[in-house]
Amino acid sequence: MSELLRLDAMALALIARDVVTLGEADLTAPTPCAGWDVADLIRHMNERHEAVVASILPTAADLSGDPREVFAHVCARWVAAVEQSGEIVVLPQAGPLAAEQVLAVHLVDMLTHRWDIARALRRDCPVPARLLETALPIARSITAPGSRLNGPGGVYSARLAEDESRPVLDTVVALLGRDPRWRG
Repeated sequence: MSELLRLDAMALALIARDVVTLGEADLTAPTPCAGWDVADLIRHMNERHEAVVASILPTAADLSGDPREVFAHVCARWVAAVEQSGEIVVLPQAGPLAAEQVLAVHLVDMLTHRWDIARALRRDCPVPARLLETALPIARSITAPGSRLNGPGGVYSARLAEDESRPVLDTVVALLGRDPRWRG
């Protein structure tokens, strides 16, 4: 298992713990993702994870049911699939990519979506320093000018300016176009 897969699995475990502890009322809280509540965000993560996993594993997961329970199952499938994928992962819409690149983007996404949920519910979002040290340069790279991932037509909103006075996680989410001052 590569170091990046270990860190990605750690980020996934953090958000999975948060998701499994959500109450029914938490699911309707608005998130920083425009037009999405917490349940919508979890369903989005379930669908995106499974789209990648299904390209690697022979059986598909059932995404119906409580999105919190589905998330735990999909997370386990993600780690197993990426371990089995080898050096290349074929993404449904992007084609073949290096597994390390997929893991890097996924790590940043999971930390960002965990932040989304924490902000939606006005909760703290502690992240181990090692994850933040890894995520910040990745976030800078994947949202750099000219990146196909950010701005118009990309998967992320245009990045916001970095501010050294912000906590590192707030800088990461700002690079992905989230307003670190957002409050639900």
